[in-house]
Amino acid sequence: MIMKLSALLLRLTSSGRILGVFLVSGALLSILAIGCGAPTDPESTATNSQQPSSIPATPLSVPATAVPPTSSPTLAPAPEWVSNLVGATAPNFPLKLFQGEDTLGDTELNLSDIFGQPIVLNFWARFCGPCWSEMPELQDFYEERGDQLNLLGIDVGQFTGLGSPKDAGRLLDSLGVTYPAGYTDDATITSKYRIQAMPTTVFIDSQGVVFQSWTGAIDRRQLEIIVDRMLEEE
Repeated sequence: MIMKLSALLLRLTSSGRILGVFLVSGALLSILAIGCGAPTDPESTATNSQQPSSIPATPLSVPATAVPPTSSPTLAPAPEWVSNLVGATAPNFPLKLFQGEDTLGDTELNLSDIFGQPIVLNFWARFCGPCWSEMPELQDFYEERGDQLNLLGIDVGQFTGLGSPKDAGRLLDSLGVTYPAGYTDDATITSKYRIQAMPTTVFIDSQGVVFQSWTGAIDRRQLEIIVDRMLEEE
């Protein structure tokens, strides 16, 4: 390429075509400049090419600014529709366990049978997406702090149109859930516990009194906040 341009430049010069001489000379200089440029650093190139697509650390489920690090976490007041439930004795109901009889003592019992220790009572259903999403959080909590309280999941799918107990039992196996869980045949359970949406988690102190009620999926951080406050008041 360079030899051809040089030959063309010589012919143009001899023929007096000044404009052509300038154009060919510029092209020749550009090629020489590119060929003599500094070598590219492969590591530098790789690093730079990755920067635009790099992903920061996984965001926290709760923004860091939601609770200033110098202040105590706060809880939202209970909605009006559960205000007459908080502070009252937790409604009793019969239940049958899918799993957890070794922890709670039997496969069939009443909720009142496990009063005497704080309870995290989680109402869920098989065909409830948010229920699935919070189960790993509940499982992790159970594995680390299950000795401080009773964590109990109760399927109410048959009363909410979100599945049957048979469906629910299979979900526990597929998600690797090991904390006590079962169902009830008490059709009044959703009204007794003011269940307005799924899932719903009710925190009950060791005296059997409702401490707090949480509607919707709960994450590990909020679970810890409520439990710690409940235990502080024991």
